[in-house]
Amino acid sequence: MSKAELTDNLTFVSALQMLKQLVAQGLLSSDEEVLTRRELEQKLRPTIFLS
Repeated sequence: MSKAELTDNLTFVSALQMLKQLVAQGLLSSDEEVLTRRELEQKLRPTIFLS
């Protein structure tokens, strides 16, 4: 795994954690979470998928 891939993966995981927190706090709906996750997957193209 290259340094760029590692950075993208860590950024992706961090963003997913923030999304979950925002949904738990009621600041985002579950529909917005799904849309945002898809956008992150397209932009960062993670090589690992964690849920």
